[in-house]
Amino acid sequence: MAKDRFNNLDLNLLRTFVVLAQEGNMRRAAARLHVTQPAVSHALQRLRHHFEDELFIKVPGGMTPTQFARTLQERLKPVLVGLAEAVNDNNAFNPAELDTTLRIALPPHLNHYIGATLYRRLNRDAPNASVELMEWGGHTPVLLLNGELDVGVNIPFPHRSKELIAAPVGQDSGVMMVHHDHPYKGRSITPEQLSRWGLACLFNPGITDQQPIIQRVLEAHGHSAKIRFRSASLPTIFSVLRQHDYFFPHTAALADSHAPEFRPVQLEVAPHYLTVDMFAYYHRGHQHPAVTLWLVEHLAEALRGYLKPLLLSDKWD
Repeated sequence: MAKDRFNNLDLNLLRTFVVLAQEGNMRRAAARLHVTQPAVSHALQRLRHHFEDELFIKVPGGMTPTQFARTLQERLKPVLVGLAEAVNDNNAFNPAELDTTLRIALPPHLNHYIGATLYRRLNRDAPNASVELMEWGGHTPVLLLNGELDVGVNIPFPHRSKELIAAPVGQDSGVMMVHHDHPYKGRSITPEQLSRWGLACLFNPGITDQQPIIQRVLEAHGHSAKIRFRSASLPTIFSVLRQHDYFFPHTAALADSHAPEFRPVQLEVAPHYLTVDMFAYYHRGHQHPAVTLWLVEHLAEALRGYLKPLLLSDKWD
């Protein structure tokens, strides 16, 4: 599984990183932060250790960011702007006073697994608000840009507008699922072995329409994928698995919830092939940034609960 750098990061260090990137000079950064130069130097060492990158290189007159640091700075800018807006507007925002409609788009499997939990959390804090949960579709980015959706959650997608902020909310990991009567009885399977079997795959509209993730994984290992069935409906896929000897790529965190009728089979590939980052997407110009960040916080918490079985167990390693 890919290293989760966010949960182990002291967020105070991000302020130091941003100021260093803006100033390009340790002395000026220390002055802006109202701390000593040794304190900034110590923070930089912690950042370097955390990100496993030099981050800034000494040049005449100051420091210049590495390519990794430049990329990180660009990705942090909109998130920190939104955070500042939310903090500065904090006194004006009270979820209990919300009486509007909150519109959120989730991929099919998240709607199925965390939809009710998410609504319960939102309704607890904002009992007067209405909540509309819809499935992510190919048109979702446009709806976010037009202000017709507040937040959408999904894995990274191509051609994302720079007007959409991507806030990391967690990671998901995959495993293959089969019916308990499936003729393949092993607990793990190689890509070569899997390529002989038919696959049932979940549509993630607008994300994996052209190519399921499992197809990319098998092709990366020199094998083709036999995609026999695809659907945006999780119950439909499990119904198909009852009738056909297919393998189904599914989230590892909830594999046990379908036992004993269905059982997991681990695909023998490096963990990063089966791990995906999940982001909450929203328009940087959302008219209520405090509401948006409140929604993102609840989405992240709901996802952490959904991923909890994976985080507490190494059974899928």
